[in-house]
Amino acid sequence: MTPELTFEGALKLAIVAEIDAYNLYNDTSEKIKNPASKEMLKELAQQEMGHRKSLEKVLKNRDYKMLGKSIPKASPGVADFLETTKLTEQASIQEVMIFAMNEEQKAYNFYMALKDQFAGTEMADLFDRLAMEENGHKIKLEEEYEQHFLSEN
Repeated sequence: MTPELTFEGALKLAIVAEIDAYNLYNDTSEKIKNPASKEMLKELAQQEMGHRKSLEKVLKNRDYKMLGKSIPKASPGVADFLETTKLTEQASIQEVMIFAMNEEQKAYNFYMALKDQFAGTEMADLFDRLAMEENGHKIKLEEEYEQHFLSEN
């Protein structure tokens, strides 16, 4: 990542990241046998495809504000205490959720690094919005994880 990265170049980089995330979730879903795990991965893949399409619209119209404003939300922090392992064919829904939380954290870190690199520019705002969206996905996964695996019921 260099400071010479243009608005267009930054968006293309983000689009590639979303394509990679889509491919990861989609390809993994093909290998998983557990139906609930497979379905969750397919849903995550579709979310990443939606991000890609949104970014492509922004690129076409050259208006990052089309993404809307994300409101930061505090993470429950569940993922911070869970160890991620490589998914196998027999991965449970719990293992898939941990894997996905980790991937969403990586995406958040990626966009925050870009935001920091372009501090004080419109591109920093774009990357902040993207980071908050990825963080929102992680938070949703954490909340679901808490509900299913950490509640006392």
